[in-house]
Amino acid sequence: MAGPPELSFAPVRCNEAFTRLDRARAAAGHTVLLCGPAGSGKTVVLVDWVRHRCSAHLAWLTVADRPGTDLVAEIARSLYPAMDSVPTGVLCTPMDRAASLVAAMADIEPTVLVIDNAHLLSDPLQLAGLEYLLTHLPDQVTALIASRFDPPLRWHALDLAGRLTRIGAPELALSRERVAQLFAQHGCRLDDADLAAVQSLTRGWAALVRISAISLSANVTDRDTALAALARPAHAVADFLVAELLASLPQATLEFLLATAVPAQFCLPMAEDLVGEDAARILDELLRANFPLHTVAHAGELWHTYHPLLRAYLLAEAAHTRPERLPDCHRRVAAWFTAAAMPGPALAHVLAEPGAPGSVAFLRDWGLRMVLEGNGHDLLAAVENRSEPDAFVRLLRAAVAVEAGDIAAAEVYLEAAHVGPDSAAVVPAAWVAALDHAVSAGVAVLVGDSSSIRWPLPPATGQPDLDCYAALHCGIAEIYGGDVDSGATSVRHAIVHGEQAGLGRVAVRARTAAAVAAGLAGRIGEQRALANQALDCAHRYELTGSSDAVPARVIAAFAAYQQGQDFERPLPSLHSVAADETMVPAPVRQAAIMTGVLMFDTAADRSAAAVALGKQLQRLLDDSPTLHGTGELVTDVLWLLLRVQARADARQLIDHATRVLGRTSEIAVAEAGLALYTHRPAVVLTLLEPVLATARLSSRSQVAAALLVAVAADRLDRPRKVDEACEQALAAAATEQLTRPFLDVPAAAELLTRTGARFGQYAALLDRIRAYRGATAGAPQLTDTELVVLRQLPSGMTAASIAADLGVSVNTVKTHLRGIYQKLAVNARADAIAQARAFGLF
Repeated sequence: MAGPPELSFAPVRCNEAFTRLDRARAAAGHTVLLCGPAGSGKTVVLVDWVRHRCSAHLAWLTVADRPGTDLVAEIARSLYPAMDSVPTGVLCTPMDRAASLVAAMADIEPTVLVIDNAHLLSDPLQLAGLEYLLTHLPDQVTALIASRFDPPLRWHALDLAGRLTRIGAPELALSRERVAQLFAQHGCRLDDADLAAVQSLTRGWAALVRISAISLSANVTDRDTALAALARPAHAVADFLVAELLASLPQATLEFLLATAVPAQFCLPMAEDLVGEDAARILDELLRANFPLHTVAHAGELWHTYHPLLRAYLLAEAAHTRPERLPDCHRRVAAWFTAAAMPGPALAHVLAEPGAPGSVAFLRDWGLRMVLEGNGHDLLAAVENRSEPDAFVRLLRAAVAVEAGDIAAAEVYLEAAHVGPDSAAVVPAAWVAALDHAVSAGVAVLVGDSSSIRWPLPPATGQPDLDCYAALHCGIAEIYGGDVDSGATSVRHAIVHGEQAGLGRVAVRARTAAAVAAGLAGRIGEQRALANQALDCAHRYELTGSSDAVPARVIAAFAAYQQGQDFERPLPSLHSVAADETMVPAPVRQAAIMTGVLMFDTAADRSAAAVALGKQLQRLLDDSPTLHGTGELVTDVLWLLLRVQARADARQLIDHATRVLGRTSEIAVAEAGLALYTHRPAVVLTLLEPVLATARLSSRSQVAAALLVAVAADRLDRPRKVDEACEQALAAAATEQLTRPFLDVPAAAELLTRTGARFGQYAALLDRIRAYRGATAGAPQLTDTELVVLRQLPSGMTAASIAADLGVSVNTVKTHLRGIYQKLAVNARADAIAQARAFGLF
């Protein structure tokens, strides 16, 4: 057929394809190959483009399905009548005709040559002639080839020469916006949910989208039913799929499709198990023919999925024509997935077999694995109607809630497991006891109360997943309960099994727990290294963007912060604590406070951020007073409150922490920090000299305490004590390369600037502290009266008005203003306001 076909509808513009076609038209002698299955919109795109964007001469040829077609001669006739002089002698091959045609086209005007339905070309001689023509295409000619699959030409030669553009099914697929436009043509306005449903069903396959639009436009009063009916699929969809994709397939290929459509995804080894040794050949033929298969690589294997509506049709056809084969097929698919240690995909097929005879064995062998992989909710949904009150199943429900961090559900399900019947038809009683112990440990961690009892590992059951689960949760419970070394040993068992079994979530979480243990023990360098190992592990298992990797990122950043190193920003968000903090896991709340400390310098309102962190920490202390590590956060938040000169809030935080935790060594450090800030150096020495002499402090607290003593001694003019305390602080800091305490303790950095020459062995550490100090310096210390005056400046009041308001003389206010300007290093009111806002003093 010569000339573009007439469309019976208004096409929806494909801007991406238009851009590629425009670029190809601007190039010299370029070919565009549009490949996609029937109804993907190849011809529509070409018709729309040549009518709206093509100003060159157009030659359109639609290949017909009839033998004896002389392709080159047809091309010649479609160009110009004058081209009929191409030789037609008996001894003239299509290659000769193509060469003559190329020669005759030497002076042709700018032309676009369209060859539609090129997949119908099968004669090798005709294909050779087409290949010669495309290879020697004149600069002023652009060839557009539309085909359901790649015609058997040497396309790589054109590709290597930079003269080929490919437009495939992904580029032709209708985007959400184009789907909405097409439905609007049929009078259907879809909301976001309906649009997402249509997009999921059709994946932008143009013909199926239009069929769906026609179907929905005929059922506007009951759109939900119409959408549900599309997934069956509808008769129009089935007729299209049969006519355009399936009718011409050999019987063996159809059997392959019906069998491999049973699983939601399949790989070649599974296909070979289902249909035999011909699977590789059939799959290769389908891929070469551009059959609507989506292929992704995962764990070194190529996995294929059918288009959703195509799979729906194949499943319906299998159920209608071969119902006796489906149970066996489900059984074999389930066996294949479980043999490959993929219980998630296997579960649906275990349950699809009539009576689900394999469900008990599946629960025993793979139930906990699904919980560890994060698929526990799917498992519970599958066993929802299980009638027998099995203790193992009840504990699995609690375990799923623990993995999800759902405190209320975890407590309810665990209580139900304890008060329900003790029958254990699925697993041995020892398994139930071990799982009960591990789930109880998990719940204790969620509520922040794992210190009340010890959590040793239960006796090994011989079931690797269960022993791993127990090692993970008992280890974490011991770490947050204060038994750090024992807990770290337990989580190392979980790391080993997680890596061996390919349980990425377990490996990431166990490594993160090990990092927490190192940090609580004061080994900041080790904490940072372990947290980074957890992140590397998350990347290896493709979990980088998952919630499992978030705590590791926060811990790695917090360790880097303590060492004066930069860290990745922005930090990921944690669970919201706005609605009901008591329902957020205690370790998550603790990590949220750490995140607040890390992001303090970027807060829009530092003063409000510091006060909010103080309140947040007080609530955590009330709800989880025994959560290990919270006491040391008191000092971290205290420094922020002092930086914004929120002394009353700092006092309130320390008093609250003292009431909850008692007078611990960490609280003594915080108390001394506030005493130094309020110019009571003698109190600092009274508080900390006994602590440094007797208490076992973490490295961070030890450095902070020694620095506080050094600054206090300096203010009391005790130089020997200053040197002793500075050396003690530097020695403790050097082991873990800590710099943060030198920046947080008031006046510590300035003191080291004066005395650092006396500590040459720590020169490298001192250089790092000086280098980092400038970017993290806190607000200068203003007196209480200076703060009152400063906070009047944004109002625009004059010095006289401020003096009248405060009941002092104008000269007194001016004296305070000079002190404010000097401390803020500014010369004008506007600059003082801006600098004070930057420091969070308002």
